[in-house]
Amino acid sequence: MVHGALMPCALPNLLVGNDVTIYAPVNTGRTYKLGYTVGVNACGAIFFGFFFWRINRWRKKVKAALTPRE
Repeated sequence: MVHGALMPCALPNLLVGNDVTIYAPVNTGRTYKLGYTVGVNACGAIFFGFFFWRINRWRKKVKAALTPRE
């Protein structure tokens, strides 16, 4: 799971063309692949969950500011 969670840290290197290993070539098979997948998805869920929570909070704040008060 740790390798999967750390995979987004390799993205900047991959974008500039560096060849970095993001998947252990010697692993335990199915359990490693499952853990890697869970790690990547958990990291994405945390990041995007926080991102969309912030957007939703911002939208509510803007909507409250634009709503006329009586």
